[in-house]
Amino acid sequence: MKQVNRTQVLDLFRTLGPLTKSEIAEHTQLTFAAVSKIVRDLESSGIVIPQGEGKSSGGRRPVLYALNPDALYVVAVDVSVEEIRVALMDVHTRIAGERRLPAPSGKNPRDYTLLAARAFRELVEESGVDEGKIIGCGVSTPGPVNAQTGEIFHPPNLPWGVVPFKDLMEEALKMPVKVEKDANLSALGERWRGAGRDVENLIYVLVGEGIGGGIVIGGTLYQGNPFGAGEIGHVTVDIDGFRCNCGNYGCLEAMASGLAVVRRVERELRRGAVSSAYPEDVESITLPVVLKALREGDDLTCRIFDDSARMLGIGLTGVFNSFAPEKVIIGGKMVWAYPKMVEIAAEITRQRVVSVLKDRVSIVPGELGEDASLIGAAALVIEDLFTLHL
Repeated sequence: MKQVNRTQVLDLFRTLGPLTKSEIAEHTQLTFAAVSKIVRDLESSGIVIPQGEGKSSGGRRPVLYALNPDALYVVAVDVSVEEIRVALMDVHTRIAGERRLPAPSGKNPRDYTLLAARAFRELVEESGVDEGKIIGCGVSTPGPVNAQTGEIFHPPNLPWGVVPFKDLMEEALKMPVKVEKDANLSALGERWRGAGRDVENLIYVLVGEGIGGGIVIGGTLYQGNPFGAGEIGHVTVDIDGFRCNCGNYGCLEAMASGLAVVRRVERELRRGAVSSAYPEDVESITLPVVLKALREGDDLTCRIFDDSARMLGIGLTGVFNSFAPEKVIIGGKMVWAYPKMVEIAAEITRQRVVSVLKDRVSIVPGELGEDASLIGAAALVIEDLFTLHL
């Protein structure tokens, strides 16, 4: 029970702090004496510090307490097809230092871990952070991921089989590591600090080269049994659609992702569509080239993005009909480049969802941008301090 009470108080500091002892007692229903002992222990360990004074109801003003941002740090790593990001983050999941590196040319998973380890050592040296305060590393990678074992299973857009990524990272960093798929950690990041902080049940949809999903139920990630939940990108939306990298046909990812847009641009140009935004060699067209054309307002590109947004709305209709979440949050390169995708997808979903849900459809863009999965990776490690898993 002492541990339950301690984690309950810590979670209050994370979500509501700074707080007085009386406010903590009111929220937790613990006695003032019990709260005083917990706060005293946390203060003596350096996790909690005094931070000003609260309002007085008569007599001396009470002391406010808050988490000490310098007490603990974590390493957050975000692995993608194109790059690797490594950050040192404090207990509030704020970035104390960061490195961005191109992905290794051969896409070898061990090379990713060696790059991360080198970047970590550089960050520690530059920041002056006491390495003894670093409690672990959270890693965001393309899925599917078994978070219990830290294994990655055949990510559709990377040439990997089954990779024991947790073991490789722990070998390289010499510290405890947790691995989770990028969409799940984006969901967790938005739940902690972004557009999902006001709800308990949400679904995050990551629309980038591929399409992934993360599910939060009751404030906690839902991973499936034992993993694999949230593969929204591999729900069939067109039985006669394109072949997906997963091997099936007509998946949402095959019809609405960044790679799908590239394929659609190539096909339209081969059919005779006119656009000055693209090279004559259609084989050389990549997602960055398409996004540049989009920024320049190319008509063909905008039309294709609109079509992808409508297909995304069809996919989200199934999500709402299945889960009835409080909120769906959309992020990823496609949405950051073309925010109108969220509006179009939301409109299609409202038109098609079952009538009882029409007034409850809430589809919003993420607030954390590309930092969502990085913040989620840090939160994955830090949340163990604030949550007692019974």
